[in-house]
Amino acid sequence: MSLRSPLWSDLSTTSSRAFRVDDSSLSLDAIGSSLHIGFSSLAVSGLTMLSAGYLIYSGVMPLVKSFFTIFFGWLLANRGMFPPVASRGASHVAMSVALPALIFSSVVPAFTPSNVSVLGPMFLLSFLYQGLGCLLGILIREVCYVPRNFWQGIVLVTGMSNWGNLPYAVVMSVTAQPPFDPNTDPALASSCVSVFVVTYFLTFFSGGAARSLSWDYLPGVPQGEEAERPVPWREKPIGRLIVRYLFRTRAPPQPPSTPEKNVEFKEEKTLRESEVPSTEVHPDDVRYFNDDSDVQLTRRSSCLSTVSKNAIAADVIPLSRRPSVAHLSASAHTLHETASVAPPTRIFPQWLLQVLGFLNGAVTPITVSLAVSIPIALIQDLKALFVDVSDSGGPSWHGPDGRPPLAFVMDTAQFIGNMSVPLALVILGASFAWLRIPRPLSRLPILAMILVTVAKLVVLPIIGIFLVQSMVTGGLIDKNAKAEKFVAIFLSGVPAAVNQLLVTAVYSPDGTSDTLSAFLLIQYIATFFSSAALTAVTLLLV
Repeated sequence: MSLRSPLWSDLSTTSSRAFRVDDSSLSLDAIGSSLHIGFSSLAVSGLTMLSAGYLIYSGVMPLVKSFFTIFFGWLLANRGMFPPVASRGASHVAMSVALPALIFSSVVPAFTPSNVSVLGPMFLLSFLYQGLGCLLGILIREVCYVPRNFWQGIVLVTGMSNWGNLPYAVVMSVTAQPPFDPNTDPALASSCVSVFVVTYFLTFFSGGAARSLSWDYLPGVPQGEEAERPVPWREKPIGRLIVRYLFRTRAPPQPPSTPEKNVEFKEEKTLRESEVPSTEVHPDDVRYFNDDSDVQLTRRSSCLSTVSKNAIAADVIPLSRRPSVAHLSASAHTLHETASVAPPTRIFPQWLLQVLGFLNGAVTPITVSLAVSIPIALIQDLKALFVDVSDSGGPSWHGPDGRPPLAFVMDTAQFIGNMSVPLALVILGASFAWLRIPRPLSRLPILAMILVTVAKLVVLPIIGIFLVQSMVTGGLIDKNAKAEKFVAIFLSGVPAAVNQLLVTAVYSPDGTSDTLSAFLLIQYIATFFSSAALTAVTLLLV
């Protein structure tokens, strides 16, 4: 019986070609080359076996330490050692100090005139991921049972992603290992993640996505058990349009609410119309969330736009904030007389107030940090003040210690920025301790929860892989830019942002968001497995 492996056959075939038939002599150089090729093939096959284990290890280990940190935050909050007051303070530190410092310390040394062009594809992909996610959320809302007071919430929980803490932890850990360059790729990858974070802030807070969560709690929208009544697809937003314009029929009207609820909704609507929008936070509005930085940003960004709609567009003089129901009729009468005698004049056009409202919400420590860091990174004379750029042909400026004159600024930013990721993960874990899951579980939209999780953690990553590969083929992303490609693909499959939980609690009449909590919980449980698989696949592609 002959034991001949394919590798031995190739080796023998290659060696036989080294014989000289003419004088029956051997070329020793050819035989040596054949042996080298054979053993190289054997080494490559062994390397392939190691690569599979390495990919699995690289995909799981960053998540293990991240989820341990999240667990510690949950444990502290569950035992009462990290109460909501402490979480609010830590959130301010993380979002206003630590994360801007991390962005500055990453962007300045990472970006150069040769690689800054990656900012365009990163911004484009971040907006595409959000838009595609929202479209998938709308589709799921139309075909599945979703509580009536979560119709807008399911759109944002599918479209808005947590690009602020968990991706930073995974990206910085993975890019510090082969096949990445541990000297430059972690900072470059962190800078690319910061682009997604800025996009999230611009869309969620300045763009009005956070304010749209109030649509689920407007007067006339059922709440409580009434909101759990199944609604036919013909009565849903897209279904009504299809019935009206495609079938040329009108959708059946929704059943009217009880008289008591109609009176309550009318009173609430009148109160809201007579309110003066203010950046002051009222205790009855927000409960213990009223000092959260994200909630403050939502209110601050909506102040000017709300004034333009209520006080200017309606041409009425707003009353004092929160008038009592007893004085409502008298106040309304006084308002009518005052408005008829001296109608107010518009000082600024409405479009200008809307632009100012958007810019007011866009100016945050995170966006300011990125706006300051990019010019410093691209102007060599400025960059030389913070980091050594002599290797790239820049000026060589040094202080008495032989380092750049402002190197201490970079050291401080790195020192503060290093606490950003673990602190954010601890806060994330603490927020899970305060989740309230509805009981019994049969009340939950189980099918919608599963489809949203699959859409965010499976469908969007597949779309992201095709988009990034298309950008590489089209030349928008360099094929050798491993860190950029890893970030672009990995950030397509992250769970929803927890900030939506805080903003929803502001608009909810009872200050709770049980349905959203269930959606978040199932997503973060599935993230441990999906992120590990996505990391392994992405490493294989880059």
